Amino acid sequence: MSAWLNLPNALSASRVAVLPFMVYAMAGSHRLLLLVLVGWVALSDFFDGLAARRLGQVSDLGKALDPAADKICALVLSAALVLYTDFPAWAMVLLYVKDGLIALGGWLISRRERVPIVPNFWGKAAVFAEMVAFFAYAFDLEPLQRDALWVMTGFVAVSFATYAAIFVEVARGRRRVADVVAAYGSYGLPRGDRARERWIRGLILALCAALLLRLAWLIAAHWAALRVLP
Repeated sequence: MSAWLNLPNALSASRVAVLPFMVYAMAGSHRLLLLVLVGWVALSDFFDGLAARRLGQVSDLGKALDPAADKICALVLSAALVLYTDFPAWAMVLLYVKDGLIALGGWLISRRERVPIVPNFWGKAAVFAEMVAFFAYAFDLEPLQRDALWVMTGFVAVSFATYAAIFVEVARGRRRVADVVAAYGSYGLPRGDRARERWIRGLILALCAALLLRLAWLIAAHWAALRVLP
């Protein structure tokens, strides 16, 4: 069996493979089908990296395929949401510009160093926030839409700023891509400086807890109006 043909890579590729069916379900208001596919996308995004680490199948292809699949999903689904829901066009443009510039920067850096650029925590958080916003709009969960949209916008902006800072440092020769990637710990968080790492982890956990509490409050306050399935 080829080294690239393994379970983690298949899970990443499956997210792209189901996109036509998700667009079809969105266009035809087939909510049950859409719910199943959204669940599959979320689960495959979680388990591809976990499977790669547990099975010892971490590869350069997998490191590139996972974030590439996330970006393709975000771009296709945001366009479909603009067409079939009230998802604002400016948010779609924001995602296209962010992912386009990050891809361009990654390509320019890769010409200097043949090292796959893996996402940091803020990139992973932005993808999660995008999926929450997509879910709120795809299933017409109006009480959650505004908060989900602005949380997504905030994480996208911070994510882009961190990647832009890395690009500038690498382009000026201050850091190497290999050193940047090696500095990532679990979930793309920085490691090495324990005091700084604890501070960053605490800040991130507090922010995530606040957002989750806000989401839980909105769900509880508008429970009767929130119907994923008709």
